Amino acid sequence: MDIAEDNDTPCSPKRGRPARGTEEARRRALLDAAEEVFMNQGFGEGSLDAIAKRAGVSKKTIYCFVNNKEELFAAVMKDHIERSPLPAIEQDIADAATLERTLAHNLAEVGRARLIPFAVNVFRLTIAEAPRFPEIARTFYREAPERHIKMLAEWLRVQMEHGLIRLDCPMEAATILSSAMILEPLRAAALGVSELPSPSAIEARANTLARLFLNGCLLRSKDEAHAV
Repeated sequence: MDIAEDNDTPCSPKRGRPARGTEEARRRALLDAAEEVFMNQGFGEGSLDAIAKRAGVSKKTIYCFVNNKEELFAAVMKDHIERSPLPAIEQDIADAATLERTLAHNLAEVGRARLIPFAVNVFRLTIAEAPRFPEIARTFYREAPERHIKMLAEWLRVQMEHGLIRLDCPMEAATILSSAMILEPLRAAALGVSELPSPSAIEARANTLARLFLNGCLLRSKDEAHAV
């Protein structure tokens, strides 16, 4: 639908007709409605008509913001990302102890931002709908796990340049770290085999991952084993 040719849309109201709410208010209502409909009805069954009705806007209003349902799903994902952005990670690290604390802190912060009920619901929805709608699976991966993986990979690369660590592939290492921190608890919650971890459990998991990743757990001699 070419919105530019539709002169009777909320995007370009007729002269003398007052706009119903602000553009931002309509956008907020639309995103909230889309999230509710997608989570309750699924992506395939959740129609733009149902979303428009839930938001209290016309279907034409939806096309003021997006071109199709896939773009609306992406907008819902991006909205959550913008409201809970990934925490920055310090680049200038002085020593090994600071490196471990910095990595653990980032993993914990990301865990608190991503291990939330919305993420569980989106994960379930994406897995269920991916065979029919692969684009929403790509959107989920791009807007959720890939963001952290790329950020962490760049941080690991910088630490390699500083001579603090040695890795064959920073991207692969970042994928393993991010997945261990987020994917496994998220998957367990999505399958209903456990609850989302508490803040203290998230912090403990982050500390363990950072320690294992940077120091390993293999004892290199019998003397080391007896010393434990």
